[in-house]
Amino acid sequence: MIPKLTKNKLSKLIDLRKSPEYIAGVKKIVYQEFEKARLKLIAEFNRHPVTREIEGGPNASNLSDTLGGYGNLFSFIGFEVNSKPTNAIRSKLNDVRLANVNFDRRGLFNVVALYPQPEEIFRVTPLPWAEGRSWAEGIEKGLSGFGMYLNKSYDGSKSGKGLQSDSKVRSGKFRNTSYISKLIRDFERDLNLINSTKLL
Repeated sequence: MIPKLTKNKLSKLIDLRKSPEYIAGVKKIVYQEFEKARLKLIAEFNRHPVTREIEGGPNASNLSDTLGGYGNLFSFIGFEVNSKPTNAIRSKLNDVRLANVNFDRRGLFNVVALYPQPEEIFRVTPLPWAEGRSWAEGIEKGLSGFGMYLNKSYDGSKSGKGLQSDSKVRSGKFRNTSYISKLIRDFERDLNLINSTKLL
């Protein structure tokens, strides 16, 4: 009788790294799954309420509810009219790519991906009125000035709408919400799911 070989015993006899067919087959599956995760990341960024609200410009509704339904993020933050603040983030996300797929002799693999950490995105999203601070980070951790924010057309406003009063005109405060950090965490979770896929 021929003894049955367990998967572990078989892996000691065969180095799957030397099998071009196996490597090619696995890489094809991994690339497909990675592309799904990459496109999902971009899609979730595009449909996020914060992204949609800012891209709506100074006349957008407060889709993110960060301002309690009053005004909008574009005029509250004070972006320049016709500027595209989210483009810097989208550019970073469009650069996400699969760098390599590493294998061990058992055929187990590890995906090596190049993608931005939240801190990298915070560096390319500066607040127009506060050097060294990020509006994308402020979405998550809080932005000051809501109590003095007026959502009115004003010739001196950079955004064409929205100004800061000299005194407090409303109660309440900016409502923090999850944004870039969560999007990156969700993407990393998808990468871990790919790495945990068993193909043998």
